Amino acid sequence: MTVHEPRTSRARLAGRFIWHYIEMVIAMSLGMLLLGLVWGAVLPGSTRFDVGTLIMAADMTVGMAVWMRVRRHGWAAVGEMSLAMFAPFLVLLVPYWLGVLPGHLVMSIGHTLMFVLMAVAMLRRREEYLHHHHRLNIRWKWVGRAAVVPAVLLIPAGVSAVNTVGKFGDLYRARQDTVSVRPAAKVHDPAKPTVAFLVGGKGANAADLLGPYEVLAGTGRVNTYVVSAGPRLVPLTGGLDIVPDLTFDELTRLMADQRDTLDAVVVPALQPPAPAESGSISAWLRQQSAAGALTVSVCAGARALAASGLLDGRPATSHWLRLSGLREDFGDVRWTSGTRYVDDGNVITTAGVLSGMDGALRIIERLLDPATAREAAQRVHWRHYVPGAAAQLPESGLEPPDVVVALNASYQIGPSTIGVQLTEGVGELELASAFVSYTEYSMVGRTVAVGDGAIRSEHGLTFVPRSTVAAAGLDRLLVPGVDAARRGVAGGAGLRPEYLHVNPEFAFDPVLRDIARTYDVQTARFAAKTLEYPVLDVKLTGSAWPWSATLVPVLLGLLGGAAAMGIGLAARRLRANRRPLEAPEAPAAQAPAEQPVMTAPTAPER
Repeated sequence: MTVHEPRTSRARLAGRFIWHYIEMVIAMSLGMLLLGLVWGAVLPGSTRFDVGTLIMAADMTVGMAVWMRVRRHGWAAVGEMSLAMFAPFLVLLVPYWLGVLPGHLVMSIGHTLMFVLMAVAMLRRREEYLHHHHRLNIRWKWVGRAAVVPAVLLIPAGVSAVNTVGKFGDLYRARQDTVSVRPAAKVHDPAKPTVAFLVGGKGANAADLLGPYEVLAGTGRVNTYVVSAGPRLVPLTGGLDIVPDLTFDELTRLMADQRDTLDAVVVPALQPPAPAESGSISAWLRQQSAAGALTVSVCAGARALAASGLLDGRPATSHWLRLSGLREDFGDVRWTSGTRYVDDGNVITTAGVLSGMDGALRIIERLLDPATAREAAQRVHWRHYVPGAAAQLPESGLEPPDVVVALNASYQIGPSTIGVQLTEGVGELELASAFVSYTEYSMVGRTVAVGDGAIRSEHGLTFVPRSTVAAAGLDRLLVPGVDAARRGVAGGAGLRPEYLHVNPEFAFDPVLRDIARTYDVQTARFAAKTLEYPVLDVKLTGSAWPWSATLVPVLLGLLGGAAAMGIGLAARRLRANRRPLEAPEAPAAQAPAEQPVMTAPTAPER
């Protein structure tokens, strides 16, 4: 008798083949995502397109190869599929290196060829991809045990997400109330060069704006104005609101009335403006550049300058954390790193945050003279000025100790609601140091400007507090400014004022010392690194690491694990209680006693 095995339909075989292909695509995507996160955390950002492309291809190949081994494919099949995924990018980089093929075509053609070659490799070994022994043998007992892992991570991940989103969301959050405050009047002198500082309606970085502003305004030899596309109160980093001096139209009328022209425009890092405002900013920047103004970007302000097209074909720089994104979005710009600024004729771009100090000093060199620039650097105690040249910078990247900023954003339990008292005549750099250092560059807390009314800074800018000391619900009350420390400021709500600037020195030095002392040294070092500010000569003392912020996720994970095991134990007991009682086994029936068998007597043998 012949036994016929059931035949699988062609449709089912095709479905199995297609699903196997989809599995491979998912595996390679996960490999690219997960390994990309790992390399981004432990390796410096790649500055070359070809290196980044090969790393991406390798990440996809590793993810796919691991899954193929899980599915018990042979090494020959794994090798063929790896070659199908990696080879297209390697081959296409040859014409890229020769300057024949642009980067975006390498990516698009490479991915297309990869998907086609993956299918070819599968068709070549179709029986292996259709064979039943590749099905996964899932042990549900181990699945249940493995479920404890996401339960352990769920609570700390949830707390991290809520805190991180909240802190980053507060950085440039617009105030809820409406305030109408006029800026301080300024006297324009046509004999002096005029510099405009651009701000966007959704916010600007306080240090990028106020550092260069004080450097230039402090000379007394430059007309300085903060300008915006429309009249509004503009949020700066960490709950500080500034009233721009002029709108674009008002500046145009002022220059016409004074028979003057704009000499330079400084662009700090801007929060992404609305499309209409973005178009107005780009058009205005192009207009000022065409009229002969020097355009200068500070830190991520290079994005607004690049969006206007003024950096196309030029060398430029920006913050080390932003360069990879800028390279991806603006491929026509020759991005570079390792220098405080790049001076390319009528355009200057600076590196991160406090590199704007050198950018401002370069403006003074070009519009006035080197001697005035040297005096300006001494006035603000900037120790890193190199006359006539851009100082070199170490090429930074993310390193394992930089995880402190994630810990602080997620789990910092120190004094986190920080009031910053606004006082009349405070220095612009002193203000900036208080608002950016505790928030954007260390994430130890939230700051809010407190005071009883609008104030004028040392060089004529107008700032408006968001709350009073009594109403803000503060953990600390910081008072920036050497003059404020000399005069003394009354506290409130049971808080003692802490004076940040007691002695004449660069405004960020005492703030970084306070972060190290109050929180930890590694956080202060990360803040200095992202500010691009060398602190080798700044003595930082305190705890070496944010141990409390590190302990919190561990405790939350233990809590999640205990909860998961408790739920599992309760579920098992519930199932046991619901199980029907088994009837006792009936005793075995006894066999009836054998009855004697009557037989007839046998005759004796003869």
